[in-house]
Amino acid sequence: MRCPNPEHAGSRVKLDGTYGKPGHRRQRYKCLPRGGGKPHVFTELLPREESWHRSCEHCERQIERREGPKAPRHYQFVARGIAEALQAVGAGSSYMRASSVTRDRARRFRCDTETGELRESAHGQLLADWVEVFAPVVFEPFRPTAWPAEGSLLLDHLPFRVRALDKDGRRIPAGRVAFDVFCGVGFVSGKPKLWLSEAFTSASPANWSAFLGSLRGYPTRIVCDGHTGLLAAVQARWPQAELQQCEWHLQHALDRLLAKEARSGSDGELNEVRSYAESALAGPLSWQRFVRAARAAENESLGRWIAVNQVTIESQFARRAALSPHRAADMPLTTAALDQITRPMVAALYPRRYALKNRERLNRLLMLLQLHINGDDDVQAYTRAIRAHLEAHGGRPLLSRRAVADPADSPSLR
Repeated sequence: MRCPNPEHAGSRVKLDGTYGKPGHRRQRYKCLPRGGGKPHVFTELLPREESWHRSCEHCERQIERREGPKAPRHYQFVARGIAEALQAVGAGSSYMRASSVTRDRARRFRCDTETGELRESAHGQLLADWVEVFAPVVFEPFRPTAWPAEGSLLLDHLPFRVRALDKDGRRIPAGRVAFDVFCGVGFVSGKPKLWLSEAFTSASPANWSAFLGSLRGYPTRIVCDGHTGLLAAVQARWPQAELQQCEWHLQHALDRLLAKEARSGSDGELNEVRSYAESALAGPLSWQRFVRAARAAENESLGRWIAVNQVTIESQFARRAALSPHRAADMPLTTAALDQITRPMVAALYPRRYALKNRERLNRLLMLLQLHINGDDDVQAYTRAIRAHLEAHGGRPLLSRRAVADPADSPSLR
């Protein structure tokens, strides 16, 4: 151990007792400067909490009581405990559950100031504060700087709906969208990777343009659905990129249109069309058979759908032929890989969608979810990142807790 004062280089340092409560005591040191200087007491930049065990399972050696895990200055919890809690939240645990488990593991229970009895904490503010302060820290080593230059970039948004009433006080059946999470998925060695995710108030062209402009680079191929806001932003920002509209979404839109027409009473006229529609996007020949049958049925709505989408579908058939017979894994025809990879994100956010009203805080939670989805949520890596951040800022985090707050009665995601 060395004295942190550079003027006391080579001074003698000895143990000088501990401070803190039993079970959480931290070591003090005394510096005895050479030449008869005035002794002084100091602590490490990141004080070590006393060890509860005589050996460390990570470094596989015997340790002294004073060689426990490092902690931020003026924090009750050690850096490793913070890292473990962030990993749990990224894996889908609620703030309340993760806070409870963290307090239990660290033996940090709140006590009643008058009776001294243990007081269970039922809220998750502890983890909410840690996500705000430390999520950007652990995400930084994995933060992308540019969109993928090779393969495809898959784009879509995940809408999260809440109950809502119309102007007459009647419930809207599908509710309304409280917020959207924009997602971009690229490919690394043929495997999908969640490149970026960010929450927005709506899927407008302006928001999509902001999302696409948040990273450098120019993707060569885009796969997305037919959302007008997304298409407008892609065409404005990357006009030279190859645009592949998701064939699953096209087929789904066609099936919904035919089902709607069937409910309107024209089912008998569209029986043959529906049989051809099932394989309409399988290839050029199937598409041509479907178009002939649709025109023979003389259905106005179906005719409009074909007029809008025919050029897109036929141009995609032409490009598909160039990819055959060995289409690479990073050249998909649909956004299925994005839908699959973002399922843990939907599962984690949907149950708490009513409580998520602060956009920046949600974006920091999305960082942890993205790290988990990509398999980068390693406790050791998190701990190293947190320690390095603390050491670079005098033992304390750069950001203070609850600094990211919306004005009263004005949430950023409603």
